[in-house]
Formats: sequence, C-alpha cells, structure tokens
Amino acid sequence: MPSRGSSLTAIALQKFKKNFWGVFSFYLVIAIGLIAVFAYAIAPDNSQNANQMHLSIHSKSPGFTVTMLTIPSNIKTDQNWLDQLFFGNKNNDIEIPISSYAINKDKLTYTQYASDGLVGLSKTIGLDVFPNGDYKPYIKDKLFLFGTDKYGRDYLSRILIGARISFFIGFIAVIISLVIGLVMGSIAGYYGGKIDAFIMWIINITWSIP
Repeated sequence: MPSRGSSLTAIALQKFKKNFWGVFSFYLVIAIGLIAVFAYAIAPDNSQNANQMHLSIHSKSPGFTVTMLTIPSNIKTDQNWLDQLFFGNKNNDIEIPISSYAINKDKLTYTQYASDGLVGLSKTIGLDVFPNGDYKPYIKDKLFLFGTDKYGRDYLSRILIGARISFFIGFIAVIISLVIGLVMGSIAGYYGGKIDAFIMWIINITWSIP
C-alpha cells in the first residue's frame, strides 16, 4: 500500500513497474529509438539514406552473399565523424558485385556478377587505383542479412534508417496535436459559453474523421 504522502506520479510509477508488458514495451521503444539515432553506425550500408544501388543483385532473398569489389574514389569529402554518424557517409567509392577476379602483373581483371543464367561482363583495371597497389582490403564478401530491394539496396540498412522517419512522424504528430490542443483548450476555457461549445463541436467533428 502506498503511503498517504505518496504523489500521484509515484503511485502511477509503482503500478507501471508491476506491469511486465508495459515495462518491456517501454525499453523496446527506447532501444529502437537509440538504434534510429545511431542507425548509420550500425547499418551495413552507411551511405546517405542507405542508397548504394547494385542492380545486378536486385530482389535477393535474406542471407544472400556476394563478393564486392570497391574501387576507391580520389574525391575528398569535408565530412567530420559527427556528420557521418548522424547524416551518413558521402561515399564516392564505387562498389561492384563480382563473381570472380584474377591478377595479371599490375592489372586486375574481374567479372561482374550476373544472375538469371546471364554472363557478367569482364573488365580490367590497373592496381594503381588502390592505395599502394594493395587490392586485397577492397575485395570482400558482403552479406545482405535481410536481402535486397528491386534496386539492389540493402534491406536491413534501409529499415534501420527508415526507423528515423517513423519516429520523426510520430513526434511531429504529437507536438502538433499538443500545440493545437493547448491553444484551443485555453481559448475555450477562458471565454466559455458559445465559443467553448463551438470549439468542442470542432473537436468532435475532427475526432469523427477516420
């Protein structure tokens, strides 16, 4: 039993702590919120809006893996680490899904990935496009845990970045409702009478809209 001096807030908090699903949902929302804020630090594709497109690997199922060749860009960006953390990386590197590659002296020949029984194009580039001619760090197997969309973008990264939009819409809707409610409620309470009745009529009509 709460003591007589307990505030309504303390009593409500005690009841809330005893509600398992309420507490679980609270921490779940907090966790999703943190993931949304730091999405670019978690997402496999940390480019802005997770928008790296690879049409040759479009519409792949979850767990799809492909060898990815990254050709570094000489274009320098003026991004700091904080900007990259919250707004994504202005990535100018070129990512190419490949099925095979071979080294011949100072040249790298690769075959682009192709699905549906097609044969990918073979191209040759010089090793001088890589820093110190070291190509190995730029050829890696890439896992698409949730698969890819019709443009070959990583689904998992798109979902993580999209969580920001969901939270943004929710907060904006609540803020707008709060501001309008405070203004209209204050006017209705101050003047009363017909103005109060008119505002309540407007509110009832608004609530009736699906």
